[in-house]
Amino acid sequence: MAIKDLTTVKMHLFLCNGGSCKLKGAEDSTAAIRAVLQEYKLGDLVHTTKTLCNGRCKDGPIVISMPGGEWFKEMSVPYARSFVEKFIIKGDLQPDKLLYLLGEGKINEVPVSGELGGT
Repeated sequence: MAIKDLTTVKMHLFLCNGGSCKLKGAEDSTAAIRAVLQEYKLGDLVHTTKTLCNGRCKDGPIVISMPGGEWFKEMSVPYARSFVEKFIIKGDLQPDKLLYLLGEGKINEVPVSGELGGT
């Protein structure tokens, strides 16, 4: 396996491929996101990592973007192109798929309590 030059990376996507997300098509959505990133020649700027469970199974497949701390829900093959074009390229947070913003006191627009950053 080649060693990636991380000095060019501006964004890191963590693509959940845990058991529940796999049952919801995570492997295919991961492949689709990676294919669209390659199509736009973004492979040097956006690094992707398949993870195991990220703890939000009911909302999966989950994609977490760093360094911004955006969590996206219900990732799918049909949505992969829109995700790359609108979020990765244009910076649009995609409210219909946005699950959580790091530091916010709400998940899915529902206030949370007793969690880090909650009210």
